[in-house]
Amino acid sequence: MRTSGTSGTSGTSGAGGTRRGHGTTVITRTAVTAAALLCLGVLNACGPDDSGGQNAAPGTAATAAATAPASGAAQPSTGAAKPSSAGPAVSKDIPAGAWINPRAVPLDAVYKWPAPAGTAKGVSGTPAFKLQELCHSKLSQDNESLGAGRAAARSVIGAGGADQWQAQQTLLYEGDPRPSSGVAQSAYAVFGDLRDEVKACAKTVPGATVKVTSPEDGKYFAATVTVPQAGGTTVTLHEYLTAPDGTVNELSLWTAGKPGAQPKVPWAGPADADVAKAMDSALCTALKDC
Repeated sequence: MRTSGTSGTSGTSGAGGTRRGHGTTVITRTAVTAAALLCLGVLNACGPDDSGGQNAAPGTAATAAATAPASGAAQPSTGAAKPSSAGPAVSKDIPAGAWINPRAVPLDAVYKWPAPAGTAKGVSGTPAFKLQELCHSKLSQDNESLGAGRAAARSVIGAGGADQWQAQQTLLYEGDPRPSSGVAQSAYAVFGDLRDEVKACAKTVPGATVKVTSPEDGKYFAATVTVPQAGGTTVTLHEYLTAPDGTVNELSLWTAGKPGAQPKVPWAGPADADVAKAMDSALCTALKDC
């Protein structure tokens, strides 16, 4: 309810409200109360423009805030339901052509080995070479820092059943040796350490035997090692090591059986020097750094 004011120097009080100043509007308490009740009675709350739009946004935001935690919580469980089984990707520093031609792997006439690149997996950190797993050895403190290299990968070329031969190749890439000869020296230091670990296998595993089959001054290393196992079997390992410039290259073939028993497939294969040549040839061609 509105009433027109009259001019005067002071306000006067009436039963229904107050009168202020010159030409101002007098709003009664009754009108204020009615307006308040009207705002409470409608579905849309009153905003500055009486449209209710300002209050709709907080309601929407509150709904979103209430549902956001549930949506956020669902995302981790969705990710956890899809674990990766592929393992670390092979570094681009180790191209597919760096692996040995499977036709050059001993016993290929029997096992028809698959291409190593097809089963290769990257190795995070320092790889454990097969000889180290069997001989329970590790790099010396002098060469320990070189064990991770720039990239490493491993390929289980073939895994036979009981009394069958298995094959595996491991590559440790120290880097391109052309800018610095120190890279080649690092690879050769690891190679020398691994060679010494094989020779000392009888010391780290009681009952093990080692027969070196490569020349003492050769550029490759080959040996036949027998390692007794806790379960009563004995592993026979044919080990090959090379280090063409910046890469350490291990090829291992092994089988497990009763002590003194012959494997179901007798050992046969190319000469050690031919196996080593095939190992190096693939690397040098692929990396173009030999």
